[in-house]
Parts: sequence; C-alpha cells; structure tokens
Amino acid sequence: MKRTILHCDLNCFFASAEMLYHPEYRNVPMAVSGDRKERHGIILAKNVPAKRRGVRTAETINEALRKCPELILCEPDYETYEYLSMKVRELYYEYTDRIEPFGIDECWLDISESIPYFGSWQSIVFSLLKRVREEIGLTLSIGISFNKVYAKLASDIAKEDDFFKIDSADDISGLPVKGLLGVGEKNDRILKQHGILTIGDAAKQDAAFLHSILGKFGISLYLYANGLDDSPVARFDEPCDPARSISSTSTCARDIRDRDDMKIVLIRLSENVGHRLKEQGLYFDTVHLILRDTDLNVQTMQTKLAENSDLAKEICDRAWELFENDHGLSFPLRSVGVAVSGLSSHKTGSQVSLFSQDERYSLKQKNKETAIEEIRRRFGRDAVFSLRVLEDPELSKIENKNKSYQGR
Repeated sequence: MKRTILHCDLNCFFASAEMLYHPEYRNVPMAVSGDRKERHGIILAKNVPAKRRGVRTAETINEALRKCPELILCEPDYETYEYLSMKVRELYYEYTDRIEPFGIDECWLDISESIPYFGSWQSIVFSLLKRVREEIGLTLSIGISFNKVYAKLASDIAKEDDFFKIDSADDISGLPVKGLLGVGEKNDRILKQHGILTIGDAAKQDAAFLHSILGKFGISLYLYANGLDDSPVARFDEPCDPARSISSTSTCARDIRDRDDMKIVLIRLSENVGHRLKEQGLYFDTVHLILRDTDLNVQTMQTKLAENSDLAKEICDRAWELFENDHGLSFPLRSVGVAVSGLSSHKTGSQVSLFSQDERYSLKQKNKETAIEEIRRRFGRDAVFSLRVLEDPELSKIENKNKSYQGR
C-alpha cells in the first residue's frame, strides 16, 4: 500500500508563541533572538512584519537591526515552547499513532491507516490546519507525500497555514538539490562542482558516483532524489529509548581558528554529554558533530560505533575524527555542537579477537570517568578539569545548551 505521510511544521514557532502571550507584537516587527552579550546574537524566529522588512532567521542581530531599527527583540522562553509543542502533538494523536518528532516544532505523521476513518487525506489535513489555528492559536505548514523526505520538502514549499502535496519524483525534479533533507552548504558546493544543481540532476547520477564524492550520504541522496526513501514513521506505543538524542552546543567566546581551540571545546562539550548519559544510565552508538561558521552556515556529520558506549572520551575522540576528516578548520567556526543518538539503557558488545590489543570499551576509562563524576557530584561540576581545558579559561567557559529529545 502506498503510504500517505504528513510533515507538519509550526510556522515561525518561537515568534508565534510569543505573540500568543503578547498580542501587542502581532502588527509590529519582532523577533526571538539569542543573547548579544554572550555572542549568541542571532535571530531564532521572526514574525511576518519583520520578515517583510527583510529580517531573516539565523542572521545576526546587528544585521537584522540595520534592516529594521525598530525591531523588537524577545528572549526565548523554552518552557512555554515545550508546553505548546506538546499540546500540538496531543492533537496529532487524535489522527494517528504514528508520530515522529523532528525538533520541537516539526513532526512526521503517517496517516495511511487513518484515512478510511476520516474519509480522505484532505479531511485530515484541513482538520489539522483548522484545529491548530483555532484551538491552540498557532499555524501549520503541512507537506504531504509518500515518504518522509518528500513530505519534509513539501512542507518547506507550503505557504503558512496551508499545505503542499508531492505525488512523484517528477514533481520536484527541477527544484534545487539543496532542498532535500541532509544537503547542507558543504554538500551543495560539492554537487555544484560536478554540475549537479537540481534534484533531477541528482536522481540521474549513479549511486556509486554520489558515494565517491559525498561518502555515505551519497547513497542516501541517491535514494532521496529518486523517491526511494522507505524509512518508517515511529509509532508512539512502540518500545523506545528514554531519549532519542542528547546534545551540548556552544557559541564560543571567540571564533575557532586553530586545532587547539577546537580540542578544548570538544572536551567540554563531550564531558557535558557524557555526564547526561551517566546521569540517565544510557549508552549511545552514534556520535554527531554540528559546526556553524561565521557566516552562520551549518555543517553536520556523524559516525557509528562498533559497540555502544557511555564514555565522554569516546564521544570526544569520535567527534575529533569527524572534525579532522571532514572539516579541519577550512574556515573559522562560530559555534560547535556534539550530540549522541542510538540510545539504549543496555550495554551491547561486539566480538573481538582474543589476541587483539584494541579494547573497544575501556573499563579503565569507565572507572576513571565514574570517579570524576562522583567528585563533581560532591564538590560541583567545576571541581575537576582536564589540563587541556585549563589552558584557556575563556574558551572553556561554555554556556551549555544541553538537550534531550524525547522519543514521544
């Protein structure tokens, strides 16, 4: 059976949430932004009047104010955003039990088995748009297609409080390839160097060629461009881990321009994530590295372990490998993030040679980190530092933005 998948994206979510509680913001330019003093000074979301003045998400506050000097800036209220996000998801559950969050303001919904009960996909979509608007006070853009990647692309195309449907790969062959999930600035540049500009161009390529220029993601891109993604939408009552991922990100005290600075930041971020893992009794099998340069372009990369782990050192080592292999400070970095996923409450193993000197999971390191955690528990998080971190107190002073994304 051909699936019907929705991707629901809350429009200008942070800004819309602020306007719910501050109606006076509705007809004036306003934006939710980071802290200028701590160099988190970027626009996180903006309302329609600000958009009309040219204010863009992810640009710096200074750039936004040059375009719109009267722009009202609000600090983010994440507790309120989480509450509204959960209210919207509770509404989704009335239509399907297959709901997969993609950040705080986006979700995939598989309504394939729900359509007979509601009459048509149109009935579900129109009902969702109306109920979110009237019952919660927010608006959606809904993408509809037969797989998750195309549904996400369709929601990006859809207008505010409206929907867009993609029926086949032919419908989008002429769109820029950077519109597909996972095609960041770096991959887009590589593709352009080989004359691959549109989704149709990517679909015509051999999978082996895309792999040769993009690595593992090349295979994913081949599947995405040809409409062959068959990944399922999660079901809310299926067994799942307590969290889908744990991350720690930081906008650094100064731009990262050398390898020593990068090492300090990775150590601190990895320790933060490792602490959260041990606190929750979780193990990970995938490490992600998220880099944002001084032009606010984002690059993401990931690697999977042979066996899962809960070691901060493992996180740092793998993140460093990703950095060295895929970036190597080819341009200065403004912020860095480390995340782990594939979480489980159980330790898994892998078979190794009896004579191998490569101990995949170090019990010695586990004991060391456990002892450090105990010291920090008793005397504070700053009671023990790596010597490398102490070399640069300014850079190692990280304002943590740790996140645990709930599975449901």
